[in-house]
Amino acid sequence: MEQALLIPLIGVLVAAVIAAVTSLVVSILSKDQKTSEFRQSWIDAFREDAANLAGHWSTMVATLESKKAAKEDALKFLESRHDDVIDVEVRITRLRLRLNPKEHKHLINLLNHLGNGKMSSRDEMDQTMESIVVEVQKVLRSEWKRVKRGELSFRLLKWLSLIAIVGGGYAAYQLMMQTV
Repeated sequence: MEQALLIPLIGVLVAAVIAAVTSLVVSILSKDQKTSEFRQSWIDAFREDAANLAGHWSTMVATLESKKAAKEDALKFLESRHDDVIDVEVRITRLRLRLNPKEHKHLINLLNHLGNGKMSSRDEMDQTMESIVVEVQKVLRSEWKRVKRGELSFRLLKWLSLIAIVGGGYAAYQLMMQTV
């Protein structure tokens, strides 16, 4: 085959490869962007549920503590705040459902302990809620770092792009040096 015919063929092949790589890169970046948006939404919803749980729980515990002298008053209070009690249970369940049972076992156990109603003292209740808040902060910090770092495919693409740019630059330099 003549060299004059090879040059346009190589040009077409290079253009096709560039188009394919560009399409792949765009699809990876858009998928990773969407995944990061979903992670950020998860973080926001998780934070909101944890804050609502802590607020409702603290208010209920403080009110029950003030009515502790009369057990009948405490029961009447709980009956009158039935929706708040249900909201606490819903928040606990929503938090548990958002967690990975293997990765967040300690936080799930704390939430289960909070929800089982078997705590004996106000101090134990306060300590459990404080432990939950600390664990939630750890989860949020970890997830935020994951969002900032990006998905694995994005990180791989970033490094492969750097290698391709450096390799392409080196190859271009070598070609230039051969023609001189």
